[in-house]
Amino acid sequence: MFNIGQSFKLKAFSGSSLLTSFRNISYLGKLEPFEGAVTQYKRLGRGPASGKGKTSGRGQKGQKARGKVPKWYEGGQTPFYKRFPIIGFKRPHRKIYHDINLERIQDFWNTGRIPLNPGETLTIKVMKDCGIISGTLKDGAKILANGKEDYNVPLSIEASKASLSAIRAIENLEQKFTAVYHSELGLKAHVDPDYFYLRKGYLPLQARPTHRRDIGYYSNPDKRGYLLENKSILLDHMGQESSARRNVRKSELAKQLESASNKTSSDFAQSSEISVADL
Repeated sequence: MFNIGQSFKLKAFSGSSLLTSFRNISYLGKLEPFEGAVTQYKRLGRGPASGKGKTSGRGQKGQKARGKVPKWYEGGQTPFYKRFPIIGFKRPHRKIYHDINLERIQDFWNTGRIPLNPGETLTIKVMKDCGIISGTLKDGAKILANGKEDYNVPLSIEASKASLSAIRAIENLEQKFTAVYHSELGLKAHVDPDYFYLRKGYLPLQARPTHRRDIGYYSNPDKRGYLLENKSILLDHMGQESSARRNVRKSELAKQLESASNKTSSDFAQSSEISVADL
């Protein structure tokens, strides 16, 4: 039907790559999953002739035939939640910080894995980039004092929190620690700014703390809060009592007692000496 020249045949079928592609195309109609990779659904309750009838896999009668045993049930013995009751309250929205010990920072500094010069600031972004912080970073980083005896890294540190012993160890080297607040969006912008530059074209501003607990922490000089360095409107009224008085309605008895206590005239309750001429 078609007449293909001899020269074309030699050029078309002489290359091994072309033959390999033809061979691969021929396998497309024979594709199938590996044996055991796909399992069919076990259909139960389709009559006795199927071999998997009404009571297949369940037996006859009983709790396991009609339903399931509760997960917390332990056969009648005292269950776990009664043997070990949970006492206290845990805040559902508490922040989870990545704990970093001073000995880990010291080890990275000794091996030259921190790309900073002496006197510069070690931030959470630098910790994440150089590998001090590994894994998922949820709400920030907290510096702990494990290894403070041998700590001699000449770097200032910025983190979410730090223990008092860790702060003293850093400041004994004439360096500085600053506790900095990061919201969820602000922490992501701090650690990975390229994510926002490539997708949004701008970098979100760092949010100030709004919760009273956070404002009190990051304005505490003992915690080295960063709000002390940069005063804001959030700190103008911190620690000051309101001068406005609440107008409370007084009862009649309270009014009588107040008027009696402020009374200046003398009565029978006040004793004094008088003469007959004064009567």
